[in-house]
Amino acid sequence: MKAPFFICLSLVAVALGLGHDTLGQQSDTTKNSVIGAFVIMPIEFPDIDSKGINDQLAGAGLPSASHSTANVGIGLQLYTNRFITRFSFNKNTRRSGSTGYRTEVEYRSTSFNVGYSLTKSKWLSVFPFVGFKGSALSYLHREQAPDPIPMEDYLQTQLRHLNVTNSRAHLDLGLGISYQWFYLIDFRFGYLLPLEKVRWKVDNAQTLLADTPAISYNFYFSLAIGLGNIVNDADLRRRFVEP
Repeated sequence: MKAPFFICLSLVAVALGLGHDTLGQQSDTTKNSVIGAFVIMPIEFPDIDSKGINDQLAGAGLPSASHSTANVGIGLQLYTNRFITRFSFNKNTRRSGSTGYRTEVEYRSTSFNVGYSLTKSKWLSVFPFVGFKGSALSYLHREQAPDPIPMEDYLQTQLRHLNVTNSRAHLDLGLGISYQWFYLIDFRFGYLLPLEKVRWKVDNAQTLLADTPAISYNFYFSLAIGLGNIVNDADLRRRFVEP
């Protein structure tokens, strides 16, 4: 758990250094009146400690709950003066199986955060951010009947079907750097502080499970690309005011 803190501190130092250099080179009004919007495709790389649930699954002779490394999503990123606001949703499913069974592990996250740019450049932003992130992991395991199988035999089978879901709300703290023009490239590191206990449910998230193992959503990296535009007062005057 110490490694993310060291990474975060290193990024803070880099951000402050870049912000100080840029502040020394540009006027105080360079980024005081900026507005921009981008439709983004974020790719999230979460770090999840699922050892507890994997130990129980292994004890029951079931495959592990290994989630996808990269999880693609969609979102919106807004620039208002120095404030950077993002809404995003990510989801991906990792499927595996063999003769007689199928396993699916689905990761989902929903994020809302606000950052403040330390630089005054319209094109480059280095920013700390804070927000909320809801994370969830679903585990589905089902046995499959032989192919083909007579109807009478299928009606008498007792195929195993397990569907377990957990979710957790977090305070999302991190640092990011972005370059924006008519396109956007954004890289972020976020550290997650839990706001509640993990809830494990079954039966399509209708029944709460008791005595469940611990699972931790620790931190994540994300890379986003997007399309949109960003302008300042000077751009707007040239387009709509000046002849």
